[in-house]
Amino acid sequence: MLPWLFPIILLFSFEAEARRPLGYWIELVPLAEAHRFFGQADELELDPASIKTLVWNIKKTQKAAWQSEFLSASADKDLVLLQEGIQNQRFMSATEQLPGLRWDMAISFLLRKSNRAATGSLIGSTVDPVVTTVTQTTDFEPVVNTPKATIFAKYPIAGTAQELLVISIHGINLTTFSAFKRHMLQTREEILRHEGPVLFAGDFNTRTQARTHFLISMLNELKLTPVAFQNGDRRMVWKFTRNYLDHSFVRGLKVMSAEVLAESRGSDHKPMVLELALEEVQP
Repeated sequence: MLPWLFPIILLFSFEAEARRPLGYWIELVPLAEAHRFFGQADELELDPASIKTLVWNIKKTQKAAWQSEFLSASADKDLVLLQEGIQNQRFMSATEQLPGLRWDMAISFLLRKSNRAATGSLIGSTVDPVVTTVTQTTDFEPVVNTPKATIFAKYPIAGTAQELLVISIHGINLTTFSAFKRHMLQTREEILRHEGPVLFAGDFNTRTQARTHFLISMLNELKLTPVAFQNGDRRMVWKFTRNYLDHSFVRGLKVMSAEVLAESRGSDHKPMVLELALEEVQP
């Protein structure tokens, strides 16, 4: 090859790469293949008097401080609800340092440039779930054309026949209000099938008042109440409307404590930590 041809070929190569649609880097996953689990739980049942929980959108582990903060915040937790999780080497290495947790993942899509790493919402738990369910939104995010996936899992509680339904959600974002409603109504169908206690938490992408009001009204009908964090004003907000994006809702549970880890730098979202207890043990 003539030496002067090399930079021209290189330039055309870069331009062709830049023109590829974003979908070139993304691989969708059928719903039947959208649940993965790994790790091993070391407990048989949740303690009804103390269920320690972490809720966090981890921004696909991109921040430098993420790993040390994740290991610290997750170390004593019974439940770890994550959004924007990703099965890359950094994440998997971190979970291996948290023995005693099983991880259930709802896959939104695979990232081809990251060795087809799955990304989506997860629940880590010290107890094996009795049953898990995954849903994907029927609406897709614009440009990238990907759905949002939600993971539902039910866990046994010591001293009672009740099971705790736990839901980790990453709400559909840059879409119409109607698409947001469809996503929330999808979760409503799963909650309606469950008669016991519920923890429903994550990044809901409630970037407008209309979204927030719809969500709270829907959950009020289902007897779920919002968790009041002692420093809830430190949660992630949508920069254009200042509406909070991250929430936790409970039913049949007492909130013993709830705090935002405001000094965290491991993601653009702040971790939320809660300690919950069963309101009433019903044998």
